[in-house]
Amino acid sequence: MNQSKKNQKNIWTKKYITKEIFLNTNLHIQAINYLKNQNYIDYKGIKKILQINYNKDYPIGYVIKIKNKIVGFVGTLISKRKINKKNYLYCNIHTWIVDKHHRIVSHLLFIPLIKKKSIITVLSPQNRLVKTFQKMGFKVISMNYKIVFLNFFLSFFHKNYFKIESKFSKIKMRLTKEDLQIYKDHSNPSFIRFAILDKKSESNFTFIVAKIIKKKGYFNVLNILYVSNINFFQKNWNLINVELFKVYKVLFCAQYFIKKKECIFPNKSKLSINFKKNICVKNLPKNYMFNTIYTEAI
Repeated sequence: MNQSKKNQKNIWTKKYITKEIFLNTNLHIQAINYLKNQNYIDYKGIKKILQINYNKDYPIGYVIKIKNKIVGFVGTLISKRKINKKNYLYCNIHTWIVDKHHRIVSHLLFIPLIKKKSIITVLSPQNRLVKTFQKMGFKVISMNYKIVFLNFFLSFFHKNYFKIESKFSKIKMRLTKEDLQIYKDHSNPSFIRFAILDKKSESNFTFIVAKIIKKKGYFNVLNILYVSNINFFQKNWNLINVELFKVYKVLFCAQYFIKKKECIFPNKSKLSINFKKNICVKNLPKNYMFNTIYTEAI
């Protein structure tokens, strides 16, 4: 682009204003009305995500305005996270929509997040937008989704060595400071929070955040978003999966992960299937143990 065209674009871009959206504000109402009027998006699905707010100090999204009219929206789930003993601002993008005649300024919605050097993840990017993310400095990586069949037949024969405890009063003293914060941040009713305890030694346990989703409209899957003690979970999986079946009445358990070491299921898990999809990430720390807490919990 020559200097003249670049200057023209900058002058035109200045006509647009990017604004933060906070809950229960006039702009929040305006953004909701904007989304409702979009015929090619699933507003009901977006509405459920908008009800999740991990940290009220941060916006739930951004809009682009021109002449006081909203012409674009990006939905954000922003949280503070400690990763490898360092504090980060973590943002998951769940919705990105810009009116057809204004898409040349779509990138303006991301400038505030990029300036803050946030970790940014997009777990469900549309194929046609991947190149646009790459131009903004995002990396495209492959994410796995593993679904494991729960061996409920063992429930008729095995002894009950483990206990699933979901009462906060019973597990709060066991949680680390970081896990306690994760518990509190995932207070939305769509999340399931519990601990799996070893009855012989209840000091051996793992804390879990999960979500039950319906696949293909007819069977439920327990999506596990976070496991505090992966070694404990893997080592005792043959018995743990029976308890999950009995308590949550599901036949399948699943997890999203990037690297093999992040997978919570034993390598030799039978009756499992693995899918792959591309995601877009920016500023992801090295040696980060990926999980899907603080996201839209896809």
